[in-house]
Amino acid sequence: MPDLEAAGFRGTFYLQTAREDMLRRVTDWRAAHTRGHEIGNHTVHHWCRAQPYLERMGRVPDWLKHPLESVSPTEIATEVAAAADWLDQNIGPDADRTFAHPCGALAIGAEPDEASYDAAIRQRHFAARTCIPEVNDPATVQLLRIGGFAGSGATAQPLIAHCEAALATGGWTVLLFHGIGGPSHTFERAAHQELVAHLKARDYWVAPVKTVGRLVEAGQKKRR
Repeated sequence: MPDLEAAGFRGTFYLQTAREDMLRRVTDWRAAHTRGHEIGNHTVHHWCRAQPYLERMGRVPDWLKHPLESVSPTEIATEVAAAADWLDQNIGPDADRTFAHPCGALAIGAEPDEASYDAAIRQRHFAARTCIPEVNDPATVQLLRIGGFAGSGATAQPLIAHCEAALATGGWTVLLFHGIGGPSHTFERAAHQELVAHLKARDYWVAPVKTVGRLVEAGQKKRR
């Protein structure tokens, strides 16, 4: 966040509302919202599908107590709404707040049911970020299927390449991170600073997901 603000940028930060480390810093998150960052919905409990973990690890992680395979339409609607309510009450109301799918999972139920998950999100949010690694075409992107590229490691070059590809085609690139610097980071701070400096030098428009999403939504409505 300090790196973004030093460049005059604002970003989106998706909160899991039951996380203890997040709850200890509610005042900081509220202040970030006041400074123009989007504080988005990442559900209450971060439910994910178990199957990818079974395929990769041969077991379900201890933290995944309630896999999406066993979640009903009513439960997912309650989960999404409860996090949205918490954010409104504790961070600040935001009619444009967006959603991010935990683990990138798009479906509930043993037989994957995307429609019920989508319906739960639409009750409170107009757009949702996924982990589908693609540049979004503003003319055709489904706003509940916004793709994003994950940043990891110690180099900014892969993410810079994705941004340059978007620039060349008039696309929209969403960059996502599970921590920058610190003990549980996936992306080195120096690499993040290199990325931000590149975006600033190249005069990219950098904005929260909700801001770009509303512009994309308006453009799609005009074309209909």
